[in-house]
Amino acid sequence: MKRKLLESLRRIRWLIRKEFIQIVRNRQNFAMLLVAPVIQLVIFGSASRLDVQNVSTVIVDLDRSPMSREVAEAFSRSGYFKIVAHLNSYDSVDSLLERNQATMAILIPPDFEQRIQGRRKAEVGILVDGVDTVTAGTVSGYAQAILLRFSNDIMASRINSMQGLLYDSTSPRLIVPGFTDASRAWFNPNLNSKDFFVPGVVVLILLALSIVLTSAVIVREREIGTIEQLMVAPISRLELILGKTIPCFLIEIVTLLIVTPLALLIYDVPLRGSLWFFFGSFLLFLITASAIGMTISAFCSTQQQAVLTSFMFLQPSILLSGYAFPIENMPWVIQYVTYLNPVRYFITIVRGVFLKGSGWDVLWPQLLPIFVMAVVYIACASALFKRRID
Repeated sequence: MKRKLLESLRRIRWLIRKEFIQIVRNRQNFAMLLVAPVIQLVIFGSASRLDVQNVSTVIVDLDRSPMSREVAEAFSRSGYFKIVAHLNSYDSVDSLLERNQATMAILIPPDFEQRIQGRRKAEVGILVDGVDTVTAGTVSGYAQAILLRFSNDIMASRINSMQGLLYDSTSPRLIVPGFTDASRAWFNPNLNSKDFFVPGVVVLILLALSIVLTSAVIVREREIGTIEQLMVAPISRLELILGKTIPCFLIEIVTLLIVTPLALLIYDVPLRGSLWFFFGSFLLFLITASAIGMTISAFCSTQQQAVLTSFMFLQPSILLSGYAFPIENMPWVIQYVTYLNPVRYFITIVRGVFLKGSGWDVLWPQLLPIFVMAVVYIACASALFKRRID
């Protein structure tokens, strides 16, 4: 028994060596396997932001009073808005919004200060480009918060100017009950969207690499005509699958060890959880992704077909993972579909480890479905491979 195991390991070792020679032989492709994930991390990590800053804003101030200028300065000082133009009429706003020269417009009526001084309600118009609904909602919320703070400052100033309603000392003062919020965001105090997106970017880079790389291993042998030679060789089906998958798996591990420290260094993303749990769970996820790639490879006949099938799997996996769009906001039918997506569970694991410092005791319900899917896909790859051989 021991001798058979050693012989099996020796055959797998030679298959691994053969696969590495094929991968390294094309130096350009081998370099891209290591360089492309780094480039993707820099580009996707920088682009995946929901933070709103320097929103191009135009102001239509028909009042031209000191108070209306204070409103414009409040928006300019906030850091969220960049004043790009001061207009003299409401009609000129539409063309700027249509040409994407402005994202928001502030409309101050001609009787703005007069109504406030007269103890009447004054309205400030806020027009937001609603094409991008996420940005529009955030921008609208920031604008409303600035106007609310401006309104509260006016009310506080008026209260301080009132005298004589309550005397408890030689200096008359008005006692008015009030409250302030003491809200605090846990795990991401500054609400940085990069801390939310960058861990997911690492997952998606490794997912794409593992599936695309693994899906071509068997198909490549079939295309160049060497699959028949492997069939007549004294190796088992399991040995062939392991010999083809392990080199890809090792390349994925090297990429993981490169991309993760770079993500921490470049984007200053916190990693509060256990490194051992992080890498251990990531290895399980890579096994699952590689098994999916092997299933695709056993199903397809050409490398082009394998690549296209891989992207057909990757696109819905990313969209239904919760990486960018909350699963809770999806239709209930789609929410049930996401339970079949391993990326859904691992995105939760990675963000929990990075931001919350969670470990096995909290995240094991997310690991269990990934393990089950790994077993299922390995069995499917083996069964499909056996059927194609027969």
